[in-house]
Order: sequence, then C-alpha cells, then structure tokens
Amino acid sequence: MNMDKEKLEIMNKTAEKIKYYRNLEGLSQEGLAVSAGLNPAFMGHIERSLKCPTIDTLNKIASALNISLSELLNFNSERIADGYEKAIKKITLLMRSLSPEEAGEVADIVAQIIKFKLDSKV
Repeated sequence: MNMDKEKLEIMNKTAEKIKYYRNLEGLSQEGLAVSAGLNPAFMGHIERSLKCPTIDTLNKIASALNISLSELLNFNSERIADGYEKAIKKITLLMRSLSPEEAGEVADIVAQIIKFKLDSKV
C-alpha cells in the first residue's frame, strides 16, 4: 500500500469516527466546530476527508466530543466497544435532562434491571 493510500485510509477512518461520536453527542458539524474552536467549513472538510487535521486539531475535536484522543484514533477495537459506548453516551445524554434526584431514581432502576438480568442467567 503506498503512502497516499494509507494516509487516505486513516483520514477516512478518522472522519467516520468523528461523525459517529458527533452524532452520539447530538451535535451538528457547526456545533462541533464551535465547541472545538474550529472553522465550520474546515470541520466539513475533515469529515469529508478533504483535509488532514493536525494532532492538535484532532485533540481539540476529541475534547469537544468528550472522548480522549487515543479513543478517537483507536481503529482496532472500535467495534467491540461501540455497542457499550453508544448505550452509555445515549443514557448520559438522556440523564442530563433530569434533576439529580430523578437521575438517581433512574440509576436505581437500571441497577435493578441489570441485577434481574444477571440473576435470570443463573
């Protein structure tokens, strides 16, 4: 594989992960760009693999997505963790709309459901 093809493959994988995590966070491209301190047009170019961002830019994007840079750039184990990450991000986003007391009640309910699931497997 030549260097240009390898670079494009990495750019495509990075763009896919940025879009994936941006959608999990419920952000538009512009919203992510603003949160990361980047130009919205530049963010669009990154997501379409037209521009190759620097590590500093990727770190800003990762921070705005509430993930680590290593998580953004980890292309090997992403499929294993995707199901859990997606569920955790979804629950987190939903819980933010609740009061602390309501969030505690939901957490208790989730704990009871998990206990029930584990007990029924035995």
